Amino acid sequence: MPINERPFAVITGASSGLGKSYAHQLAEQGHNLLLVARRGELLRQIKTEIEAKNSVHVEIDVADLADEQQAIKLAERIRQLPRIDYLINNAGFGLRNMFPDVMIEEEIAMIRVHCEASVRFCQAALFPMRKQGRGNIINVASLAAYLTGPAAAEYCATKAFLRSFSISLQDDVRQHGVKVQALCPGFVHTGFHDSESMKGNDQKKFFPKFLWLNCDRVVRDSLRAVQKRRSRVVAIPSLRYKLIFALNNIPIFSTLVAAIVRMLFKQ
Repeated sequence: MPINERPFAVITGASSGLGKSYAHQLAEQGHNLLLVARRGELLRQIKTEIEAKNSVHVEIDVADLADEQQAIKLAERIRQLPRIDYLINNAGFGLRNMFPDVMIEEEIAMIRVHCEASVRFCQAALFPMRKQGRGNIINVASLAAYLTGPAAAEYCATKAFLRSFSISLQDDVRQHGVKVQALCPGFVHTGFHDSESMKGNDQKKFFPKFLWLNCDRVVRDSLRAVQKRRSRVVAIPSLRYKLIFALNNIPIFSTLVAAIVRMLFKQ
């Protein structure tokens, strides 16, 4: 099959975790890929793994999406694609800083990666998607979009932005045959909490094993949901987190959760 006739997916934050899993699963479904991340060596390894197992073509783009010019350059590349079936805005990171003692440039970088870059790429992807009359956009948010807590002001706020933006975006693009999903998982085994920026924040020590989700399962649930003809914009994977979300709307329960989180962060 000619390269431009295959379904095509763009995935940011593709070097590990959910992004890597999206890459493997979409490749198994026959999608050619454009994988984006800062860590070029890991991207090249994933490209080799995927092309060895699947009859697909994988391109890589080593970019730091906190850099506005690099984000603009990638957005223009996406806009010029002859075809795009999936845009997965997965790039992101966490910090463990409490105001006012934050490194403000790191906080601003988070806003740029989670919010600004995602908005740029959504708009860029909609040019080919609108011509096609179809497409899927998945913005990886978090259950943190519904929560607040210490040392997570910017993280919770940026994830809340992605959730809200995705819901409104769906209203704008439904007429073009485009489906939008805001993926809001809880704790997932991805390596996110082992990163340098999260050093000292050992969530695995604080929270029980049953709260941690399998990365590949989360991605399967996400893709299954968005591929349904009629699917909700916000996708919360796993019954346990759907229950937690429902309970969080009860004032007594949400107050208790907030108190527990504050206690854990003081340790």
